[in-house]
Amino acid sequence: MKEESEEGMENRKYSWWYHIQFNLVMFMLPGTYGIFGTHFFWYYEKEVLLPVIFVGIANVIYLLWDAINDPLIGYLSDRPTKWSKKYGRRFPYIAIMGIPTALTMMLLFIPPFTDARVNPIPVFLYVVIILVIHETGYTCVSLTRALFPEKFRSDSERRRNAGIGLLIYNMGYLFGFLIPMLIVTPGDIPSYFLGAMILTIPNILTFLIGLPAVREEKEMRERISSIEKVSFLEALKNAVSKKNVRALILVRMANQTLGACIMASIYYFANFILLNPDADIPVILAWFGAGLISIPFWMKMHGKVGNRNLQAMAILAYVFALIPFMFVKTLTGAAIAGFILGFMMGAISFITYPIYSDVVDEATIIDGKRQEGIYQGVLAFFDRFGIIMQPILFTIVHIITEFDPEATTQTPIAQQGIIALMTWIPGAIALIACIIFWLKYDLTKEKLIEIRNQLQELKL
Repeated sequence: MKEESEEGMENRKYSWWYHIQFNLVMFMLPGTYGIFGTHFFWYYEKEVLLPVIFVGIANVIYLLWDAINDPLIGYLSDRPTKWSKKYGRRFPYIAIMGIPTALTMMLLFIPPFTDARVNPIPVFLYVVIILVIHETGYTCVSLTRALFPEKFRSDSERRRNAGIGLLIYNMGYLFGFLIPMLIVTPGDIPSYFLGAMILTIPNILTFLIGLPAVREEKEMRERISSIEKVSFLEALKNAVSKKNVRALILVRMANQTLGACIMASIYYFANFILLNPDADIPVILAWFGAGLISIPFWMKMHGKVGNRNLQAMAILAYVFALIPFMFVKTLTGAAIAGFILGFMMGAISFITYPIYSDVVDEATIIDGKRQEGIYQGVLAFFDRFGIIMQPILFTIVHIITEFDPEATTQTPIAQQGIIALMTWIPGAIALIACIIFWLKYDLTKEKLIEIRNQLQELKL
């Protein structure tokens, strides 16, 4: 339930259960991405034996559509429609597309029964079609994030929601990683579908439980009629014209590249560096267990240093936490490295919503209206270019190092390629982005106080 305030939404406080429900809707996002990030490339390259060039191209097509449809759906959800006053701008998209999002990830792991080495086109086309449908639904569910700045106005409410969101997001990732890893048996293709099918159950249940909390409040629906319609290209150009939006875009792209490379490397690292196919589960448990433990620490740190400082600290900590993976060769060492990485990763996950809200608050003052959908879409658009770097980097490095998908062991140069893709290549990208972010982003605590006072004066 919500605790109403006489002053409207600016000082409204929400119950803990409401915050939990709000984030449960998005449980399926890391849940589906968890199995995709760790199993997709491996499954199609190593199990289905689809030539790596087709795996890479399919991934790039999917991510390009992902990039295009994010700002497009964000823009469409910003525009008032005849049903917006009754149902809200975002809620219909979220409610309609949630279950298809969960189901399509399951369907990804039952490709056409054909020899992909001899006739790759049917498998390639199937993968592209399923991924495009899945990504469209994924983007619609992601509109929940666009509700965050307008629903939760104060730092305390945003901090509370971000802390709960980090917990649920990590649980989603944990389910997305562990359920398939506990069920999948390398070499047993049907076991991948079984893992994806079982994962679909909690994804759908959490979505249905959380759905009531993403309905837009009466005040939010009443503001819709005052929103001026603008063209998609005009809205897109306006969003990226802002300095702080561009700084956040850069750092988020780097974070996405880093995270995608790490997740996609887990199977390769366990099988060909640790030479222990069962090592992936302990490393994942240590990684996400540490992420959950880190929540109180990062919430407290956030209150002390603010969003800008915490964002920079988070990237630096994340990058340096990769160093142990360059040297570990045992399961114990990898689990310890995973714990360190997970603890530092907690800061990246925690700060995502609060700093996004800061950028949207400033943009609202500049624009004179709320357009969370287009800003969420624009940021997600560039996020996907960060993720696109993963299959591109993997394809290039695997070709250069002559990685053999049918071999049980790899050459030393191929092993170095696996380590590089998990550590210093994405780490260097993130480090450069962090330096540029620190030099360009200027939303300090003092400036944000002034912005929020203006928002109250303008009743935005």
